[in-house]
Amino acid sequence: MGIFIILLNLAAETITPDIEGRIYTLRDVNSNWIETFTPPQQMPNWPKTIGVSPYYAPSGVNLADVNNDGDLEIIVGSTNNQVYIWDYQGNLMPGWPVTLGGMVQAKVAVGDIDNNGDMEIVIAARNGYVYIYNHDGTSYPNWPQNANGVLGFIAPVLFDLDRDGDLEIIMAQMQSGQPGHVYVWHHNGVIYPGWPQNTDYLAVASVAVADIDNDNLFEIVCLSYRSVYVWDQNGNTEPGWPKLNVAGGMSYAQPVIADLDNDGDLEILHSYYTNNVNYVNIYHHNGTNFNNWPQTFPGPQTYTMPVVGDIDGDGDLEIFGGGHIIGAPNLLARHHDGNQVSGWPVNCEMLECSPVVFDVDNDKFREVLIADNLNPGNFYAYEGNGTYVTDWPIATQSAAIVNSPAVGDVDLDGDIEICLLVSNGTVNLWTITGVPYNGYYTDWGTFYHDQWNTGWFHPKAPQNLSATGATNHINLIWNKNREPDIAGYNLYRSQTSGGPYTKINTALITDTTYNDYNVSPGIIYYYCVTAQIKAFAESRLSNETSAQLGIVENNLKKISSLEIRPNPFKDFIKITDNDIIKIKIFDVEGRMVASLEGNDIFWMPAERLKSGIYFIEVRKENESTVKKIIKIN
Repeated sequence: MGIFIILLNLAAETITPDIEGRIYTLRDVNSNWIETFTPPQQMPNWPKTIGVSPYYAPSGVNLADVNNDGDLEIIVGSTNNQVYIWDYQGNLMPGWPVTLGGMVQAKVAVGDIDNNGDMEIVIAARNGYVYIYNHDGTSYPNWPQNANGVLGFIAPVLFDLDRDGDLEIIMAQMQSGQPGHVYVWHHNGVIYPGWPQNTDYLAVASVAVADIDNDNLFEIVCLSYRSVYVWDQNGNTEPGWPKLNVAGGMSYAQPVIADLDNDGDLEILHSYYTNNVNYVNIYHHNGTNFNNWPQTFPGPQTYTMPVVGDIDGDGDLEIFGGGHIIGAPNLLARHHDGNQVSGWPVNCEMLECSPVVFDVDNDKFREVLIADNLNPGNFYAYEGNGTYVTDWPIATQSAAIVNSPAVGDVDLDGDIEICLLVSNGTVNLWTITGVPYNGYYTDWGTFYHDQWNTGWFHPKAPQNLSATGATNHINLIWNKNREPDIAGYNLYRSQTSGGPYTKINTALITDTTYNDYNVSPGIIYYYCVTAQIKAFAESRLSNETSAQLGIVENNLKKISSLEIRPNPFKDFIKITDNDIIKIKIFDVEGRMVASLEGNDIFWMPAERLKSGIYFIEVRKENESTVKKIIKIN
């Protein structure tokens, strides 16, 4: 299919059939929106093929900047005992692939575990060992470590549990017929105090980690084949936990942690099946059930994470789940109150994959992308009402199995790239030319949510962004995010309320204030800010605020008398006018240095100001005048 140019003059939703008879939805809140795009196409020198075992399929891809050059590398493990890293041009990175002592089925974790500025790659192998490599493919000291069990579709999770700047490695394991174990190591391979902990039966899924109850300790959530466990970072069982024998099976689906009711603490979601019926249950942090849950989802036998994302634009989160059905709808979306989303479920064929949720067509709404379990297979993109996004589905070479795609701007050209590893060892890297990648429209962009595999839906959008115009810049200020793993903030600007926005910072902003000097007089600028965690996920946009350059000399209003003698500011300022309400004095940077009212308005000692250029703003009722003056000692 060729290039499409779509002209919308819509205030609401329009449903249009494409040339193949599929139905897709085009939506935008702005009128006269023109979008030019091409269908997804493989990037140059892609796809790649890795070796696989005939009995075990690999899953999961991580997109991460392992060499600190700004763009993203593509990292996958294989069941031929190797881990590969390519740059976006398809070149193997120096030192890769590396060969391990066992097959790699699960997504790797990527993070700076020792806080030295370089990235490390953390890998779980089926032989029970956890391996760590430096970004150049050399072995990390004191690793591998033995988790004493099978590490199949169970991924390592990284987090700074003790807030000392480096990362701990958290690993669940399973051994047939035996209790499961959860290990926690410091980055140097030393066991973290209080660990390992045991479950009642196989620990079948990757753990999730967050501070669920705002007690400044992090909690680790683990699923056994039939029960749910929550420990604090020191291995103590949390009040109200565990929940024993709540499921007939949970099958490799990591639990998800999110604030569904916006009350500041976090809920725990997990998918499971009992008597051939699939469910998702949601608990408050104290183990009590979330209102109207559990709810049924298509099945039987789920492998799908209860991924969350906002697909209807109302600011709340929807929950996704599904299971093994052929020829019938099998992926369902429910609102957080348990009600089914209109237009769902949809048909993905033998579902084992988990979805990602982001804006794939630049309509300012998030879509749901997921691959099926057919061989060869299909990769689907659904609008919020369950209809196909135009040009989707696209063909894949084999089944997606227990897996997820990953999205990002790998080559920093502004467009979307999507990576998907399928079971025959094909690594796909598609680009959608002309469709911008916006991190703030990406609710869930990769398997297990982020580069550390935390399963925690965060960060939240920064709060209380405000803008103030000065002489030659606009000052932005916002509240600091409470999450402990914030890497920094991104600031977005537009000359139109509601966007589209352009990011104006090149490096992450580590403070909660920013001066924008790249502005011109007479233009109103609109701003939003986002937070970004160290594991690379970005928040939604903050509130929008606006400002323009605020201290500009003008002659539009008349002051009856302005007297400065004998030289400006040398002795005193005298301004006489019966209608004056307030006088403000600003320095050349736009900082207010004096505010005069009442008796102060007529006399101000000169020593209150140093030599330099100043602006005097005189306010009357419904009038404002700014004059530039110079103080010379």
